[in-house]
Amino acid sequence: MKDFINKFGQTSIKLSRQAKSREKLLDKMLEKGLTEKVTQDKIFRFKFPEVTKLPTPILQFQDVKFHYPATDIIPEPKILFKGLNLGVDMDSRIALVGPNGAGKSTLLKLMVKQLKPVYGDVCVHSHLRIGHFHQHLTEQLDENLTPLEWMFKEFPDTFENNSNGTEIMRSQLGQYGISGGRQTSPIKFLSDGLKSRLIFAWLAFKQPHILFLDEPSNHLDIETIDSLAEAINAFSGGLVLVSHDFRLIDQVAKEIWEVKDGAVKQYKDGIQAYKKMIAKELRNSKN
Repeated sequence: MKDFINKFGQTSIKLSRQAKSREKLLDKMLEKGLTEKVTQDKIFRFKFPEVTKLPTPILQFQDVKFHYPATDIIPEPKILFKGLNLGVDMDSRIALVGPNGAGKSTLLKLMVKQLKPVYGDVCVHSHLRIGHFHQHLTEQLDENLTPLEWMFKEFPDTFENNSNGTEIMRSQLGQYGISGGRQTSPIKFLSDGLKSRLIFAWLAFKQPHILFLDEPSNHLDIETIDSLAEAINAFSGGLVLVSHDFRLIDQVAKEIWEVKDGAVKQYKDGIQAYKKMIAKELRNSKN
């Protein structure tokens, strides 16, 4: 009705009269509450479970050296890290930054023990539970399974040891915006954003003490990224983040670790101070 009024309200006399008549009718409908209510989409909210504190440090690098194995093509691989001595605890809020190819994701993989150093040790607390998100996890989903079936597969004890295991997992998926028929339809029909949410539902169900997030904002809209930032800030555990999203880094990181030239340099003042420092260095290099 509004479209009709806007379109024809200023044209011929006949149509103008019709427009005014409909405008009066619309006013009466508004007064009586007969028009359809305008509703806003519900904003999705991340939430990570509370966890008990572990003694510091929960993760420690001791004189770590790393390079990838030699190959026929690269007989002498580049040393990515040498002499690393680092510590991470449950109060850490760290963002890893640096040039592409410097080793940010590699450092994260060393932390979660997906890679082993060629020298030195990565010591992890014996009770530490890790939540590791990386940008290729969604590609590893079995897309022929439903979200509910996939969670059954990942957490079999939940269903074997709980008579209400299905309800527990339905609730978990629902908290991450995967509800109704989406829970029982094949994963291949989910959008990239919902696949990312499925991974976060899985990650949160593990009740991690620390989050290792590698480009977590891929496929997420701004509102969802802001919700992720709020959840991280409310989380009682630690964080190590790799991201090109400086807006997300600015919201959640207290420390910046620059990965560059085989070393890791720590800055305690956040991403804005780091950016100003880099800009100053660039200006000085041009003089």
